Amino acid sequence: MEILVYVELNKNEIPDYSYDLISYAKEISNGNRVLGVLLQPDGFFLDEDKKKNLRKYGLDKLYLINTNRVYFDKRVEPFLIVDLIKKIDVDIFILTSTSNGREIAPVVASCLNTGLTADCTKLEIEDSKLISTRPTFGGKLMASIMYKKRPEMATVRKNSFKKKEFNFDNNLEIEFLEFNLGDCRLNSLEIIDYHEGLKEDFINYQNAKVVLAGGMGLKNKENFEKLKLLAKKTGAIVGATRKAVDRGLIERKYQIGQTGSSTSPLLYVGFGISGAIHHIVGMENSKKIIAINTDKNAPVFKSADIGLVEDAIFVLDKMLDSNISFNI
Repeated sequence: MEILVYVELNKNEIPDYSYDLISYAKEISNGNRVLGVLLQPDGFFLDEDKKKNLRKYGLDKLYLINTNRVYFDKRVEPFLIVDLIKKIDVDIFILTSTSNGREIAPVVASCLNTGLTADCTKLEIEDSKLISTRPTFGGKLMASIMYKKRPEMATVRKNSFKKKEFNFDNNLEIEFLEFNLGDCRLNSLEIIDYHEGLKEDFINYQNAKVVLAGGMGLKNKENFEKLKLLAKKTGAIVGATRKAVDRGLIERKYQIGQTGSSTSPLLYVGFGISGAIHHIVGMENSKKIIAINTDKNAPVFKSADIGLVEDAIFVLDKMLDSNISFNI
């Protein structure tokens, strides 16, 4: 049994979430080989440090495919991966649930006539079969899904786990490949223009040390502005629940949970968050969780290391009036 991992790039660098996925694949592989595929754009160079990191975090072999493009091209890249999987006949193919991963995965699954589980928060392998777990029924339940066909495919939410180092004596195997595009190529698509995403719309939850998140217990926009001010004073990052975003209390880019971002900071403080499962799956891997809620029976307390039964707005105001800092 072999696992193939899509090694994604971000501005010609291998981001932490790619190393996270490689490490997790190795951890659940039961000692089997973990392979990677990296679609090499124009300007990318696989230097020695990258090779060492890929090996250190669990990759046994890397397939490097030159695309001669400066950006992700949905007309081409999924079909290169289809050709690769047909060539090497892997058992499992997993990707990170980024915009690129979500573009690639369904095309690959369709071309290979296999199944796909999206936005998983947990993967397991039992008897050489992949078991993918993800929230369902609006986040109220967790479903564990098995497959009837190979390759078994899943996309995994960012920050669902952290990279782990492995000690290997041998070096990373690298194979350079060239493919002709298969019959699936969508010739009718044309890239008219390409723009980088706006930096101000990006919240770096990947490297967050402290996240201060608000729920409906903060009640209005003014209190979310206070939360932003506290985050600015303390060097933290702001987060929010889906319901608070849907009610217009804060911008959608701050949403954490099943349909938002995932994060695993050293400290996560929830102000007035009830603890719906679709929010919990986005922050449950935080090192330390503090929950503040007036309802002593709120589900969030089951996930919290420290629970405070108190009005979140009162606590927020007290923290703003103090000289609080997070020495992390």
